[in-house]
Formats: sequence, C-alpha cells, structure tokens
Amino acid sequence: MKGTVVATWLNTTRKLFGEDVVKNAMSYAGWGENKIFSPIENVEDDKVNKYIKYISDNKNITTKELWRKIGQDNIISFSKDYPAFFKHESAYSFLKSMYDVHVVMTKKFIGAKPPILTITPISRREAIFTYNSSRGMFEYFLGMLEGVGNYFNEKIQVEEISKTNTSLELKLMFSEDIHYNKEYKFNILMSLGFIKNFGVKAGLFTGITLFIILIPLMGVSNIIKSIIASIIAGGLTCLGTNLMLSPLSQLKEELNRLVENRYNIDESIKTNDFFEDIYEKIKEHKKIIQSDFVSFKGLTDEMSTFIKKIDLISVSMQQASESIDEVVGQVANSAVEQAGQTDEVVMSLEENINALGKIVQVENSYKNNLEEVLKKINKSNSGVEKSSGNIGVTLENFNDVKVKSEDLEKRANDITKIVSIVAGIAEQTNLLALNASIEAARAGEQGKGFSVVAESIKKLSEQSKESVKEINTNLVHFKGNIESLVKQIENQYFILEKETLNLEDVKNLSFDANKSINYIASSMINIINDLNEQSKSIESLSNNIKNLASIAEENSAYSEEGSASVTQYTQEINNLTENISNFEKIANMFKEELEKYKI
Repeated sequence: MKGTVVATWLNTTRKLFGEDVVKNAMSYAGWGENKIFSPIENVEDDKVNKYIKYISDNKNITTKELWRKIGQDNIISFSKDYPAFFKHESAYSFLKSMYDVHVVMTKKFIGAKPPILTITPISRREAIFTYNSSRGMFEYFLGMLEGVGNYFNEKIQVEEISKTNTSLELKLMFSEDIHYNKEYKFNILMSLGFIKNFGVKAGLFTGITLFIILIPLMGVSNIIKSIIASIIAGGLTCLGTNLMLSPLSQLKEELNRLVENRYNIDESIKTNDFFEDIYEKIKEHKKIIQSDFVSFKGLTDEMSTFIKKIDLISVSMQQASESIDEVVGQVANSAVEQAGQTDEVVMSLEENINALGKIVQVENSYKNNLEEVLKKINKSNSGVEKSSGNIGVTLENFNDVKVKSEDLEKRANDITKIVSIVAGIAEQTNLLALNASIEAARAGEQGKGFSVVAESIKKLSEQSKESVKEINTNLVHFKGNIESLVKQIENQYFILEKETLNLEDVKNLSFDANKSINYIASSMINIINDLNEQSKSIESLSNNIKNLASIAEENSAYSEEGSASVTQYTQEINNLTENISNFEKIANMFKEELEKYKI
C-alpha cells in the first residue's frame, strides 16, 4: 500500500479514537509512534492489518466495522486532499470517473495496486458496479460507497449480486437519472438492420419515395420504368450524398488527432456548408486547448525552476541547522560541565567555611580571656627598657614577613588569603606565647598571671596550627612559600632568644615590655576582628557562588532545551527536503503527462 493512503487512514483513526490510541497502534504495528509516511512510500500490508487489529481490539469493535467507518470518513479526507477528483454533479459521475482516477494514481505512484472499478448503466437509474482487488477490502469499499452517497447528498441502494475472494459485483439504484439514450427511429428504420452507409440510406429513401410517387403517375403498366427510375434516382442520391459527405473523413481524422493528443497540425476545409462550420468549431477548440497546454507547460517549467531554488535553500538551511545543532550541543555540554564544577567549588568552599568558622569561634573565646589578662598586665610595674628597641626591630622583621605573606595572598583565591592570615596568626601567637613565657619567668611572682595567659595563648596557637593543617591539605602548591616563611620566623626567634638574655639584668625595664605586650595583644585582637570580617566576606562570597551555581544550572537547562529545539528544527528541515523531493517527482510526472500533448 502507498503511504498517501495509509497516512489518510491514520488521520481518520486519529479523529475517531484519539491520539494516544493511534500512537500505541503505530508502535504495535512496528512503525513507531512518530512515523511520517511519504506519499510514494510502500507500506507492508501486514503492518496495516496489525494496526487495524490493535484498534479493533482496543475499542471492542470488529475489523469489518472499523474498515467501514474508515471508508466513510476517508471520502471526506480525500475530498479535502484531492478536491479536483470530486468536482462532479452526481454520485454516478464520480463513481464513473474512479477508473480513470486509479489509472492516474497508478502512473503517479510506481508499484501502486489500486482496485479496478467499473460501472455500467443498465437503466435510467440502475447500474452494475464491479470491484476487483487482490486485497479483498470489501467492507472498506462499502464504507466509501456510503461516504460517496453522503458527500453528494444522494440515497444509493446497494444490492449484492456476486462475491468472491477478490471481486464484488453490486447493483446500485440511484435516486436520480444516470443514463440517457437518444434514439433516432427514422435513421434506424432506413438502416434495415444492417445498412451503415448514410449515402445508401439516403439513396434507399429517395428510391422508395420516388417509386411510390411514380406508380400513380405512370401506372402499373410502366412499373418497370418506375423501378428503373427509382433505382437510378436512388443511386444518384447515394452517389451525391457520399460525395457531399466526403469532408466527414477529414472530420474523423481531425477527431482522431484530438483523441491521440495531436494538436500540432493546422488544417482547414472549404465546403460552404455545415461541415465547414463544424471543422471551424473543432479548430477553435484546438486553439483553446493549445493555449491552455502552452500555459501548463510554462507553469511546469516555472515549478521546476522554483523547486530547484527551494531545494538549494533547503540544503543551505539543513547545513546551517546541522552546524547550529553541533554548536548548541557543545554549549549544552559545556554548561552541564560548568554547572557540575560550580557545585564542586561550592561544596569545597562550604567545607572550608565550616572549618574557618570553628577557628574563628575558638579565637573569639580566647580573645575575651586575653583582654582580661591584659588588664592585669597593665597593672604591673615591671618592664624592660633595653630590649624595647630590639623588640621594635623584631616587629619590623615581622612586618617583612607580613609583606611576604601578603605576596602569597595575591597568588591565592579568597579562601587561600584567609588561610594565610590564619597561618600567620598562629605563628605570631606561638612566638608571642614564647616571649610572654620568658617575660613571665623573669617577672617572677608578678608574671604568674601572665604565664597562665601565655599558656592559653600557646594552646590557642597549637589549636590554630591544627586547623591550618586541615585546610592546608587543599593548598599543597603553597608549601614552598610557607616553608620559607617558617625559616624566616625561626631566624627572628633566635634573635629574640639572644635578646631575652639581656632581660635578666634589666627587670626594672619591665614597664616597656608591658607596653610591647599590650601592643602585641591589641594587634592579635585586631587580627581576630579582621578574621571575623574575612569570615563574613567569605560567607558572602559563598552565597554569590551558590547563586552562580543556580544560574549555571538554569543555563544548562536552557542550553539543553535549545539543543532539543534545534534538533527538532533540523528534523523538520529534513522533512521539508523530503517533501520538496516528492513534490519535484509529482511535478516531473505532470510534465511527462503534458509531453503527450503535441501542440
């Protein structure tokens, strides 16, 4: 079966039973629910039967009932798709044209095997209709017959005469006259049942008429003369009539040319009678036909040129859509990958923020203790004047360390900056704790309180180091710079160690040392406050990255939707290209049909 008919059946069942039933039936038949049939495509009969069987079982109706419903509705569908075939005044004239329609469709769709339909009138309103098909789709045919009656608003009574596996003979009774037979009885009478020559008929009529007239005029005694005169008159009439009818042969030849689609011969006849008028009418008709076919051939050439242009455009569109599809696919993949990477960054950043939050929480708890200790230290009168200058130098060296730390901060992201600050704080706290312990030892009884604070600071430093180590697992590439920083701090430690020896002899200068400790403690408090601010900044940065992750996911979804749309667009262009190819084949068939007419 051809795709154009199967597609019509699908549209009919879709209208009768819904989209879901049709899709399921198409899948059951092995076509797939999104199958699009080409008009010239050959479709296996078995799959069509499976499709019909599925719907009949699903809707609990017999296949015969289903085929009859499809046949009735198909007349409406065909009238919309092929309106030219339905331009008839009655159902009989439409059925009579079906043989020619099927011949045309067979030529158009190579391999098509439509049924053979013949209709023969047997009276004014009755006809014998014969249906021959190797498929034996009689119920579908009867449904279409009912649809024809409904379309032309006529009542057609059907009576079955005979039926085999491949043929069906019906007697159709129409509500209006379908056949007219005009008889000319005088012509029939003069033929005597066997005479076909018009001249002989005229001669016979003249001879008989003259003989009847001569009998009363010449009497029975001259009957021989009357017969001879009648025969001579009849013969002359036959001869004269045949001579005058000689243009009829030219008319027949011209009509044969019309039947053979030869319009390229231009002739005229001269008779000064109705033959000349008839011939001129035929010539006038030929000119009209020639003009129409010249227009048709010009139209086919324009169609061919137009199809070639459209084909070039469709090829360009197809290439462009394939390129767009490839680019959109790459963008979609990149968007998905970016969304995944952003999620990983967010998770890693949240882990670091949680670790940093714990450190900040511990630092804040010790900040309060440190402030209490500083109040007690401020009450002490001991100080070290001589070492104040060296401590200042030490602080300058620590400032150099700070510069190097800032250099490391420039190379890292926001997270590594904070980790570097925490690392610096931990080392400074450790060094200050050591200095404070030494100072407390030298201060004796007055430095016991400060010694407790120094021990707490030392513990705080150790806890900070542990937190830094956990974070530094993600910052291996900074190991070299950190090791360099540790060496510099150790060098400064040795300088301070030497200077502490001088502090044993100058206990009276503890007041200046107290100032230095106050300064360092204040710096630590400021650093802790800065650490709190940095923690808030990182948290804000984390929220921004989360927003970016959401945007990345949305972009990924949009990219996937865009890729799907472009893929669908490419498929539609492929369908358009296929339809253009089919249209070109139909146009070429039409052009070949026109080539039969020689103008």
